[in-house]
Amino acid sequence: MLNVEESMSFETLLSLFGENYGKAFEVYMQLKREVDISYPLPSYAERLGELIGRREEEIDAIWRGIRERYQHIRGGYEIIDDGSPLFPKELLKSEYPTPFLYALGNLRLLEKESLTVIGSLSPGLEAEGIVRDASAFIKNNRLVLLTPLRLGISSMMIADIIRDSGNVIAFSSSFVTKAPNERLKNQMVDIYKRGGLIISATGPSRKEDKWHQVIRNRAISALSDSIFLIEEKDGGPAWKIFDGDGNAVKKMVGTHNRGKEGYSFIESRIRNGALEYRDGRDLKKLLNKREGRARIKTDLSLTPDLF
Repeated sequence: MLNVEESMSFETLLSLFGENYGKAFEVYMQLKREVDISYPLPSYAERLGELIGRREEEIDAIWRGIRERYQHIRGGYEIIDDGSPLFPKELLKSEYPTPFLYALGNLRLLEKESLTVIGSLSPGLEAEGIVRDASAFIKNNRLVLLTPLRLGISSMMIADIIRDSGNVIAFSSSFVTKAPNERLKNQMVDIYKRGGLIISATGPSRKEDKWHQVIRNRAISALSDSIFLIEEKDGGPAWKIFDGDGNAVKKMVGTHNRGKEGYSFIESRIRNGALEYRDGRDLKKLLNKREGRARIKTDLSLTPDLF
């Protein structure tokens, strides 16, 4: 598998630095300049020890523990590194920089124009109607849905799109073969079997942690072509994606809760240039014409027994 040694090295650094992504990334990039990191980490553990002031034996023990966790992960996933044309370079500049994305499924979906649809975990009745409009728009324009792998509006969008096509990219806060919660496990299986893609910035050896959702949100912002926020209360996690620095050139927000208590973010984002959603006809304003990401070869014949 490509990039597995490099990925294990980065995860070893995360463990050595207590999940400090900034420090781990800084040392990782320095190692890339000095040594061949495609070789197993023990081959340059002495140099790493000199850089960070840690014993070679300690580094080796942590690396071996991480390698054992990798060996217990079932195959079929891909590791996309920061040298790939599919990798969003904004991830290297974020508060939690990471040089890898982990993907399970149809990587070709990353080459296609997508619409990021996000929203509340507990949507109201009006939001449910907008979900149907957004789903129809995506299907009619042959777009790819990009959304977090979470309950609420995201899960509703995935369920509707996946019935008719595999044009779904679900971004998880957990590693791609692990369900963030039990209620999403069946949906992950559906995404994979129907030709969709599950993607994550969280590596195989990381333990579950809520702040992985922050990394997920930054990554979605970086990957997004256009963003449609259907419904979210002020300060909710969907706004973190909407407001994130990324490639999205067009952003739209649902206005059905405009003026209600707890929804002041709608007005402020519109003043800052966000498009307004009033009915399904407004969604065409989100269409972008762009050059596709570089074509790649991927083996889609793998059907591992996952989840």
